[in-house]
Amino acid sequence: MPETLSVAVCISDGVTLSDFVPPMEILAAINQADHPLFGAELRACMPEGEDVPVRISIDYVAPENKPVVAFQGLISPTINPTMTYAEAMEKGKQFDILWCPAGPLPDLVTGAHNFPEDELAFIKQQAPKARYLMSVCTGAHQLALAGVLSGKRATTNKKFFKVIGNFSPKDIEWVAHARWVVDGNVWTSSGVSAGQDMALAFVEHLTNAAVARVMRGVVEVHEATQQDDPFAAFHGLV
Repeated sequence: MPETLSVAVCISDGVTLSDFVPPMEILAAINQADHPLFGAELRACMPEGEDVPVRISIDYVAPENKPVVAFQGLISPTINPTMTYAEAMEKGKQFDILWCPAGPLPDLVTGAHNFPEDELAFIKQQAPKARYLMSVCTGAHQLALAGVLSGKRATTNKKFFKVIGNFSPKDIEWVAHARWVVDGNVWTSSGVSAGQDMALAFVEHLTNAAVARVMRGVVEVHEATQQDDPFAAFHGLV
């Protein structure tokens, strides 16, 4: 029987929608293995007699049970959380995967972060037993502040690469030239669209290259490697 992996998308006001909406659609597409029409194509990617090994469930976790407003304000769509950080912690719910999109930037003078404290508390509580810890863009700052990236290699949006590095713990090896970085169970990607590349690589990690290739063909995302990063040079980092 396929195993269902639970995903917690860690959001709050100021989030970047594109850091998690397209990636979650990509991850959720694994569940199409159960679709009467599309499932056959995915199952054909597996060795004979084997099913696609995982399915995905997703929760959108936020400080309050009210619509989350993205960084561009109400000109953008809002996101309805499925639970709050307090509810998840009180229930002792453990997620398999934490997905951290960009949230509010730190104060550029003092370096003080602008994440809700219960968001960071939730990440700290979940991290020891989570199977995968993942971020897109400056979402890496959440992981850094929660202590998840200490002693790890990681990357982030190259526009804000120096800002995030300056205002994060100093025991992190920030990688300037990388579309995404994998260090153990920690996956971090560069800015925004890099999250889709990382999501497809993660699908391949969970299933196989053939399944990921089918999904890539549906969403029409060009294939990229971890080293396909023109933006490090664009922003003068290399």
